[in-house]
Amino acid sequence: MKTSEGSHWNERTTQQLVRYEALFSLLTDIQAEEDIERIAGSVARKWKYFANAASWRLVLLRNDNHLLVEASRGEAVVTNIAELPEWDAALLETLRPRLIPVAEAPNIAPEPPPSITSSGVREIQVLPLLREERCIALLSVAARHEAFSDLDHRFIRLFGGYLTDRLTSILTRHEATEVLINRATVDPLTGLLNRGAILERSESLLASARSLGEPLSIVLGDIDFFKPVNDTHGHHAGDEVLREVARRLRATLRKGEWVGRYGGEEFVVVLDACGKDRTRAIAERLCEAIASAPVTIDAHEIGITMSFGMATFDGAGDETLESMLKRADRALYRAKAEGRNRVVADDEQAT
Repeated sequence: MKTSEGSHWNERTTQQLVRYEALFSLLTDIQAEEDIERIAGSVARKWKYFANAASWRLVLLRNDNHLLVEASRGEAVVTNIAELPEWDAALLETLRPRLIPVAEAPNIAPEPPPSITSSGVREIQVLPLLREERCIALLSVAARHEAFSDLDHRFIRLFGGYLTDRLTSILTRHEATEVLINRATVDPLTGLLNRGAILERSESLLASARSLGEPLSIVLGDIDFFKPVNDTHGHHAGDEVLREVARRLRATLRKGEWVGRYGGEEFVVVLDACGKDRTRAIAERLCEAIASAPVTIDAHEIGITMSFGMATFDGAGDETLESMLKRADRALYRAKAEGRNRVVADDEQAT
C-alpha cells in the first residue's frame, strides 16, 4: 500500500515538474520576444503542455481598437477589433469568472465563439483580468476531453495574467512609439505628413527614380485668397479650410501618391513613377476636387480654389529635390499670375 501511494506520489510529482518546466520554458521565450503574433503562436503551440488548454481566446481592452487573440490546434490569429463581440461584451458586463460545461453551451446567451467550442471541448473557463480594479483583458479557455483540474485552474490564472501583462506592456510601448513618430512626422492640424517628413519621403523617392531611370513628379499647391478667409472669418475658419483641403487632397490621391503640408496654406504632392501627362491629369483632378464645393463654417459658405505648379523628373540626369521644388514653385507662381484655380507645368510657355 505504501509502495503504491509512493509510486502515485512520484508520478504526480513528475507530472507537475514536467508542467512547470514547460511553463518556465514558454515564459523564457515570451520574455525574449517583442512581436505579439510570434508570442501568440508560441503560446498556441505550448500552452497545452502545462494546462489542459485545447483552445483559448484573449481580448486586450484598449481605448480605441481592442486586440483579439484566438488560438486553436497550435495556430493563433491576432486581429484588431473596434467593438467587442457579444460573448466578450457579456463577460465584461458581469466581470465574474465562470466555468461553463459545454453541455450547457446551447442554452447560454450569447453563444460561445466557434474558436473555443470545437469538437471534443468539455468545458470553458472565462476570466476577467483586473488591474487596480479595472478590467484590462477577457480570457476564455476551453478544455478538451477532460474537465479542468485544480492545477489547470491555477496555471490558467497564473499564466493568463502573465500573458496579459506581457502583451499589454508591448502594446503600450508600441503605442507610445507611434505617438512619438506621429509628433515627429505628422502635421497636427491637417493630419498630413509635415514638411520634414514629406521632404524626406521625396528625397528617398527621387533617389530611387534616379537609380531606376524612372520619372517622378512634384506638384506644389497653394490655396487661393487664403488671407482674406482669416481676415474675414477668423483663424478658426482658416484652420477649418486647411483641414478640409487636406481631406480632399487625401481623398483624391491614390496609393503611391504622397501629400504633405509644405507650410502655411501650401501643400506638396509627390508622384512616384509618374510622367508629365499623368501628373497633369492628377493635378487637374486635385484642382477640381478643391473647387467642387464650398466649405461651410458657422453657417457661412466659403468658396475655395487652389493653384498648382508641377515639375517632372524624366528619369535621366542627376536633378536634385531642391531644383525640382524651385521649378514647381516657379510654375505655381505663374498659375497665380495667370488667374489662379489652375495647373501650370514648369516647361509650359506663359499665356
